[in-house]
Amino acid sequence: MTMLKKLPEKVLNLWNNWEIRGMVLLSLLLQTILIIFGSRRKTSGRIWIRILVWSAYLSADMVATVAPGTLARSLGDSSGDSSEKANNSIQAFWAPFLLLHLGGPDTITAYSIEDNELWLRHLLGLVIQVGVAFYVFSRSWGSGILSFIAIPVFVVGVVKYAERTWVLWSSCSKSLKNSSLSDFWGSCHRTRISNPQDLQRDYLLQAYVFSYISKFAMQDLVPGIDELIRSRELISKNEADGAFKVVEAELGLIYDMLYTKAPLIYSRGGIILRCISSLLSVIAFITFQVKVDKLDYSTTDIAITYLLFAAAVFLEFYAFLCLVLSDWTMIWLIGKGGNALTSAIYSQLRKLTRSERWSRSISQYNLISSSFEREPHRCLEFLGIDDMMRQMHVNRKDLNGELQGLIFGHLREKARKIKEDLNVVDKNVRSKIIGQRGDGVLERKGLLRDYKWCTTEVEFSRSILVWYLATDICYRADKDGSNVSTEDGRCLSEYMMYLLVIRPNMLSKGFGDDEEYQETLRDLLGLKDGELRGRKYRRTLRELWGLKDRGPDDEGYQRTLRELRNSESRGYDDGGSQFIWKTEKSVLRGVDRLARQLLLMAPEKRWEMINEVWVEMVAYAAAHCPWKEHTQQLRRGGELLTHVSLLMLHLGLTEQYEYKRSLYSYLKGEEREEYFGAIDKCLKGTTIMSRPSPDEEEKEEEYLEGWSKEEKEEEYLEGWSTDEEFKELEKTAADYTRELERKKRELEREERELELLRLF
Repeated sequence: MTMLKKLPEKVLNLWNNWEIRGMVLLSLLLQTILIIFGSRRKTSGRIWIRILVWSAYLSADMVATVAPGTLARSLGDSSGDSSEKANNSIQAFWAPFLLLHLGGPDTITAYSIEDNELWLRHLLGLVIQVGVAFYVFSRSWGSGILSFIAIPVFVVGVVKYAERTWVLWSSCSKSLKNSSLSDFWGSCHRTRISNPQDLQRDYLLQAYVFSYISKFAMQDLVPGIDELIRSRELISKNEADGAFKVVEAELGLIYDMLYTKAPLIYSRGGIILRCISSLLSVIAFITFQVKVDKLDYSTTDIAITYLLFAAAVFLEFYAFLCLVLSDWTMIWLIGKGGNALTSAIYSQLRKLTRSERWSRSISQYNLISSSFEREPHRCLEFLGIDDMMRQMHVNRKDLNGELQGLIFGHLREKARKIKEDLNVVDKNVRSKIIGQRGDGVLERKGLLRDYKWCTTEVEFSRSILVWYLATDICYRADKDGSNVSTEDGRCLSEYMMYLLVIRPNMLSKGFGDDEEYQETLRDLLGLKDGELRGRKYRRTLRELWGLKDRGPDDEGYQRTLRELRNSESRGYDDGGSQFIWKTEKSVLRGVDRLARQLLLMAPEKRWEMINEVWVEMVAYAAAHCPWKEHTQQLRRGGELLTHVSLLMLHLGLTEQYEYKRSLYSYLKGEEREEYFGAIDKCLKGTTIMSRPSPDEEEKEEEYLEGWSKEEKEEEYLEGWSTDEEFKELEKTAADYTRELERKKRELEREERELELLRLF
């Protein structure tokens, strides 16, 4: 305040007149940005959208929190002038609107999943801000109609803020850990999936069913083998494009659950609250328009009040549109199918809805291009903003059907093998399969011995680097003179490089230190600057990468490619070469060797193997990426790795499923036969493995020598823990009985509701 008093009088008057108005208008602007762009981040990976939403999200709460306090101070400092009192009364009328702003739009309640864990802070904020707004409201209370109009707006503001707090609580990890898989089976039985005439309907229903499994698994909870088999059979019926569309819709539902008000507004209570708040907002606006004498107040304040009302009504209307055109409404209409009216409404709404649910693009990072072809901005390098410099070299490429088919075909084949071998219960088998990162493909082709040095014998990050650079060489060799499709393998290699450089946290369980990448980058820059250091392989790589692209007809370029194709790979069997490869940080020596090995193969076989190796690497990364990282990527336009991870979850290619003892299985027919056949095989294998050796049997006989028959029986009974097993079975039976009773009550309630609907 001391600094403000030193300002000129005109500036000081301008500040006093526009301090509150400016805050209210800024709060309104920030809400508008969140309404428009809050949901855009789900379908776009553009960084400017993320920055805009992030800044608006943080600023909106701060401005809407400070403004009521400023209003309260302004009311306390007001003089007895009648015109000033009138202005103060209409400005105090804005306090409930600020509460409404704190409630936020339906399209975004949390910027990141960590915000959901802060629901208790928002609850405290709700209490404090409602108290401040009530204080402002009570201080400005008078005999005029404006005080009465503020009541419905105040109620709407409290409801909106309370909604946001409840949604944050319901989406926090502690609340989500209370998820139950009974809803999964209930939705499986209630919904009729497999309608060849309407594939979009099928995809949406499958997404809804799978969302229960995903929500359960994302909290690191453990589904059972029943759920694994049912999910696998359901997802396997789709073609590749259909399976990706199912996962796309499923992730859209999960995004809504984590980052928006969907858990509330798509419930019966939420719809009732929406109707009440919309009605109160419209009533308040009409009353203000009809009953308030605008001449008693400042024209500027009246204009701002109209803007606040318009925003409030628009917010309700936009929420209604989002509700009607959402996937949740479609699912509800499908669930009420069979009725001609609901079918007609569903078909009309589907024409209006956008099919876009994520960016449908794959990020690409070209290490060669970033090292040679583009000079980094000196100012960024001076400031040490490495991440921003790396982001400059990221491009995005559309996800095509051929790549989807390659990925889904690979995953489905692995799931089919587990099913045929009755290994679905054996967690060790599933763990071994998802632990393959290129070695599974090479072993199947009988080539693992020749390529073990660059797959299983090195860290995952080193394997990505050497295969990426070798793939780039093969791409340069085959892109002009070969009819073989090289784009899929190159696309996946640049995607994995993007994850390694830009999103290393998504490779947390297989990512080594950053030294290998930095040393390789320094060596690549050295090739560009001509630092060959006498190594022949460095001169070869410089001919391919270090000079500007001179076109496919350049004689030196073609000579280098011919030399690579016709030369044999340098030996690795001697101990000296192995020691150098394993201790040297840079991977360029290995790149030269791997490229020569690959170029000895025919182009068709070469790219078939390269494609499959990269798919297996992507699958390995997806299986070992923490779920928290996947959920974070949903607000950045989505990641291919997240879609692959969910496909693997539904196909049973994960360690997360476990066998749970139960007297009952929901499965029927062939699925039930597979379930009990796999259990029988697993138990037989366990029995054989646990059978004592002859020496152990002899020691046991010596130990029991001289014991009475009763003592021996008691010892055996203790070893088998019969009482404990019986108690466990009793508990399982009791749980099952309670579940049946709950289902029975739900069915009775639904029948009563249907009867009431018939009456009306």
